[in-house]
Amino acid sequence: MGTERPVGRPSRFAPYVGLHDTIHDMSLSGDSKTRLSMGQLTVLGFMAGAYLAFATTLAVVTSGGVEPLGIKKLIMGAVFPIGLIAIVIGGAELYTGNVMTAPVAAMTGRTSWGRVAYNWTVVYMGNFLGAFFVAYLIIRFTHILPATFISDLQGIAVAKVSHPWWENFWRGFGCVWLVDLAIYLASRVKEPVAKFFVVWFPAMAFFAIGFEHSIVNMFVIPAGILAGAPISWSQFLWSNLAPVTLGNTVAGLFMMGMLYWYVAGMPLLKPAGVSVTPSDQHAHPDYISAGNSHLLKVLMMGSALSIAFTAFLPGVAGLIAFAVTTAGSPTGGSVFAAAPSLAAIAPFLIGGYFIAVAVMATIAVRKR
Repeated sequence: MGTERPVGRPSRFAPYVGLHDTIHDMSLSGDSKTRLSMGQLTVLGFMAGAYLAFATTLAVVTSGGVEPLGIKKLIMGAVFPIGLIAIVIGGAELYTGNVMTAPVAAMTGRTSWGRVAYNWTVVYMGNFLGAFFVAYLIIRFTHILPATFISDLQGIAVAKVSHPWWENFWRGFGCVWLVDLAIYLASRVKEPVAKFFVVWFPAMAFFAIGFEHSIVNMFVIPAGILAGAPISWSQFLWSNLAPVTLGNTVAGLFMMGMLYWYVAGMPLLKPAGVSVTPSDQHAHPDYISAGNSHLLKVLMMGSALSIAFTAFLPGVAGLIAFAVTTAGSPTGGSVFAAAPSLAAIAPFLIGGYFIAVAVMATIAVRKR
């Protein structure tokens, strides 16, 4: 008698409107994203940050002086999606999209959680560089915004850092639930015109409602600071970017990536030598159905990575900004009284720190 081949776990889930194929495509996409070089991810991330910064500037300009508030928000929401549409159709890497796609590749076993962390880190850095460059372009290089729009930008920036920490977390959570819904819907259609419209409405909804997007805030708040808003760089990072980043990450990873992976049957890449049982034939021949132990691993790894990423990126960067600005203060204790020369280099130190972490993440991945 010959040795029998091991058999995969039968799927406990019924097929649902091609969802398994969508997760398969997302898994392939996420895997390819985690294998791009640091240079590719940096450039693609830079472009995504810039696209959202331009879209946000357009939203501020087109809604200036509009009343009542509901109409103002509607206009801002209506024009902002051009940034996300450019990313989805034109091609660029956005952190808040990758918090859904890259983890799905890890859930299905196509890539490692270490490579997910690498992708997030490099793309987040690239997004920051692109958004901050456009902030300098708009505020310092071109002086293109009239005083009224500058005042609106300052007001938006101040409002974003004034919310309680947990409120900003939930605002970030709601934002990426909608943003990643747009990206998920775009993965379900093929035609560019269809992608245009399925991206437009969820993106419009999040911006008009007023949810918080970490990459948008990498432009709005630094632009407000450059324009003279009474905000410190550490306040930007701790009061807004850290909770919003965590909320964005949790929503994309769990509410979109994991839940759709779960209802698709928890597909896990079929190990070598494992045969597909007849009950799996309705699914995809490359996968078996993962068990509850793998689901628990996804929950644990996703939670640990979300917290660690937030702590090491905006969290530590906030400590650096605080140390620099406080050291420049005549009293040594107020971030708002920082010496202009030291306060001016804070954003470049933040960018430098992000680059250093991205380099270390790249080295760590290459060693594996």
